[in-house]
Amino acid sequence: MRKSTSFTKLLLIGSIAAASFLAYGCGGKPVQQAMQSEMDKAKADAEAKAKAEAERMKAEAEAKARKAKEDMEAKMKGDTAAADEARMQAEAAARAARAYETTYFDYNQASIRDDQKAMLTQNANKLKTNADVKATLEGHCDERGTAEYNLALGQKRADSAKAFLTKAGVAADRVKTVSYGKEHPADAGHTEAAWAKNRRVEIVAAP
Repeated sequence: MRKSTSFTKLLLIGSIAAASFLAYGCGGKPVQQAMQSEMDKAKADAEAKAKAEAERMKAEAEAKARKAKEDMEAKMKGDTAAADEARMQAEAAARAARAYETTYFDYNQASIRDDQKAMLTQNANKLKTNADVKATLEGHCDERGTAEYNLALGQKRADSAKAFLTKAGVAADRVKTVSYGKEHPADAGHTEAAWAKNRRVEIVAAP
């Protein structure tokens, strides 16, 4: 009887141990799967964050490159505009420096009028300042009178203006004269106002 009881006890203990082992084995597998799932999720999150950060850094780099390019283009455009403006101003100044006022005369007269002397003096000062410039004084008349008479009168007017300029300090060899008589009117009208504009000496300057 004792041997039978001991055997029974051993069988019971073995059954309990086997059941415990089976229970442990069945319960451990879901735990491992859960842990693996968490690890996979963490890895995926890390990869997603790394990808997002790389895309952000790439976008920032591209934005900086675009901004640098735009700034450079704006600077080049600004420099070009400034250069063009400076060139235009220089050309305007050069034209102004070589722009000479017209001298007007009374009817049938070749002497310099008092109201024209200040303007002719300014012309003389410009010529003296621009020492590389030579001037041609063109004498003109209104339409009245013969062509021969007006050619002679236009020459007298040009010579009168040259005498004034040389007296003001302009070298005589820098100034020459020519008469066009009534052939090149400034105003084609047939009134006293038009004739007054045509009785003149114009200064044409050239290097």
